[in-house]
Amino acid sequence: MKKYIVIALLMFSAVSFGQSFDGVPISGNIDVAVSKFKAKGYKVSQNAESAVIMKGMVAGEEVQIFVLYTPKTKVVFKLTAYFDEKNTWYSLKSHYEKYVQIMTEKYGEPNSSYTSFSNPYYEGDGYEMSAVQLEKCNYAAYWMNKDNLTLGVEISKYKQVKLIYENDINVELYKKERGEQQKNIF
Repeated sequence: MKKYIVIALLMFSAVSFGQSFDGVPISGNIDVAVSKFKAKGYKVSQNAESAVIMKGMVAGEEVQIFVLYTPKTKVVFKLTAYFDEKNTWYSLKSHYEKYVQIMTEKYGEPNSSYTSFSNPYYEGDGYEMSAVQLEKCNYAAYWMNKDNLTLGVEISKYKQVKLIYENDINVELYKKERGEQQKNIF
């Protein structure tokens, strides 16, 4: 019986470690993940509650990453990457489309995607960047449940392209630990 449990755990590890950002798995202990990012040249810019914020280079571009981990077991469950701010709508849109294309080539067509503006804004009105800042720009693509990972590419209100990597199993662990933490407060 123990043999089967060990084999199952090894298979689970292979799946959960199969997806990564810049070669670092979105899984495992936060200290190990931070060490791996540091080995790739990333530098810690801030430690926050259940998150480590780092800066580095990926695909020849500067990026700021937020590596989030569970409060009790310190397991990585999410990584969000922000590329540099863009000054024009067309450079921002082009940057967004570049990363949607990269993700589509790797993971197939997104499960859902949006490319619109909320009223009164529309593409071509000359106010696209105002719409972005006011969160009236709805440009996002999501890939769900890709080998235990949910992925996203979005245009953020900060005029940046944002990449999202969530380990589906570890997100559930985070919710459980966070719920226990909140229950203990009251």
